[in-house]
Amino acid sequence: MNSGHIPFENCDDAALVAVIKSEEEGFDEAFETMCARYMGLISSVASKYHYCTLGYELSDFLQEGLIGLLSACKTYDENSSKTFKNYTMLCVENRFRSILRHVNKMASVPQKNIVPIDESLASVEDNTALTLEETLESKEYIKTVMRKIESTLSQLEKEVLSLYLSGYSYKQCATALMVSEKSVDNALCRIRKKLSK
Repeated sequence: MNSGHIPFENCDDAALVAVIKSEEEGFDEAFETMCARYMGLISSVASKYHYCTLGYELSDFLQEGLIGLLSACKTYDENSSKTFKNYTMLCVENRFRSILRHVNKMASVPQKNIVPIDESLASVEDNTALTLEETLESKEYIKTVMRKIESTLSQLEKEVLSLYLSGYSYKQCATALMVSEKSVDNALCRIRKKLSK
């Protein structure tokens, strides 16, 4: 697929998955498109899990959710009876459940026996798990995307994006930020353009 002739936002999930699996030209743009497509859904599921855990911020769950999305893209079987969307949400929820299991294990271990090991979150106990190297690369890529958001978006655009990804409607975003719905729509259009470069 030549990304210069076919805009990725016009591609269906299967076409994007094929580009992401190939890891060739267009990988970054295809995955960014997939992130934009699924971020709202990941964010709404992350919100539910976030309230069940202390010590983890919503951004931690969003990063884990994006790693789950990448895992889904790389391991999805087109011949499966599951839709890509359902498979993705299974992978994402498995990432979130691994955090909950980690938190529950930590709660049952005496404080004096706790040794901080970040790699303990790197393994997910399912057949869709990425290798440690892929997980680290994914986290680095997601950090790059987050830095891009921080460096390219205005304060209003960041606030609109945060609310929109949390499941707010245009009207709810406008009310919360005390701006017009048209301002919200314009901000989201600018965000899409800035993040697709």
